[in-house]
Amino acid sequence: MPCNCCEITDNAFSEAEAMSELRNYHKRGPAHQTKLILEAVRSLGLKNADLLDIGGGIGAIHHELLKDVARTATHVDASSAYLKEAKQEAARRGHSEQVNFIHADFTDVAAELPKADIVTLDRVVCCYPDFYRLLEAAAEHSQRALALTYPRETWYLRLGEGVINFFQRLRKDPFRMFLHPVAEMDSLLKREGFKRVSLRRLFIWEMALYQREGASA
Repeated sequence: MPCNCCEITDNAFSEAEAMSELRNYHKRGPAHQTKLILEAVRSLGLKNADLLDIGGGIGAIHHELLKDVARTATHVDASSAYLKEAKQEAARRGHSEQVNFIHADFTDVAAELPKADIVTLDRVVCCYPDFYRLLEAAAEHSQRALALTYPRETWYLRLGEGVINFFQRLRKDPFRMFLHPVAEMDSLLKREGFKRVSLRRLFIWEMALYQREGASA
């Protein structure tokens, strides 16, 4: 289904929120679920990898992985405010030339993007209505590994999803939270030639690392 993600995401994720998240990153480092992705990717022992970070936010994943795992990164995000902060942080860290920033809904521009060794989606699936289209495009672009975080399938998050979306409707805000079925996401990625090699859980988030069958470090 059509998402109009750039317009919706620009409204939902403001510059104030992006700046606040960047300040927290400076103070405390990557968020807890982001750390799980970083640990999982580093466990593969890849070097000089090309990274595709879908919905990369302030860019924490590529800011960190360019230190020791990645040589280049493509950062695709539907929020112009978050892209602005990510670009400024990349400049501050001196790796602007290694990152290609793209303001778009990833599924709209996927056909134009090159494949990467690693694809990451940190808190992205829960913001996207059509997870099949999103994950199929992400899997197609991953040559070695794919790591993602998404909300756990628990009663309290199912309740939270209903409450959040109820108030979004009251505000006439089109942005919605989605609690997609984990088993279906897992089956989709396995059909695309991946095997799950790591699964870790926090109270809200779950992180899954997939490796392409036959791929090696």
